[in-house]
Formats: sequence, C-alpha cells, structure tokens
Amino acid sequence: MGGATVVPLVSANAGESVCVVDILGGHGLASRLEALGIRPGTNIVKRSEMFMRGPVTVEAHGAQIAIGYGMASKILVEPINSRFSKSPSKGKDT
Repeated sequence: MGGATVVPLVSANAGESVCVVDILGGHGLASRLEALGIRPGTNIVKRSEMFMRGPVTVEAHGAQIAIGYGMASKILVEPINSRFSKSPSKGKDT
C-alpha cells in the first residue's frame, strides 16, 4: 500500500495545488467537468471555498472556476507535493 493521500477536493486546503485523480459521478458530471477543463490528470489549485457547503473556487488552465460543493466533493485529488515526494534524487551531482 503506502500510496499518496487521495481526498475529495473539498478536503484540500485553500491555495493548495492538487492533481485530479478520479471523478466519482456519472456521465453528466464527467461531461460538465470536462467542458470546464477538469479531468483526471489535470493540475488545479483550490483558491477558496465558502462557509457551510458553499461553492468552491478552483483555478484550472489559468481560469478561475466556481463549482458547487456537491460537485467538488466528487472530485478526488491528491496534493502535487505527495506525487513527487518519492523522487530519489533531491541533490544535484556536479
């Protein structure tokens, strides 16, 4: 096991860069998010969220997009730092 932490987008912190891993929804939700440029493998930044299950603002492809809380809760993401933290070479050889 021991993989990176995959969480719903609503659980990510504001300002955090994440990568979309999966979308838990039907064809309609997947098509709507695809039209917005959000699909598995896309890097996005969670900009903000409103209090009490309000809309979540994300930045994808240079545009800010507000999506509903329900939609955001079905987008599974992982922090970008955790995707690359397993890199064996941190230092440079000269």
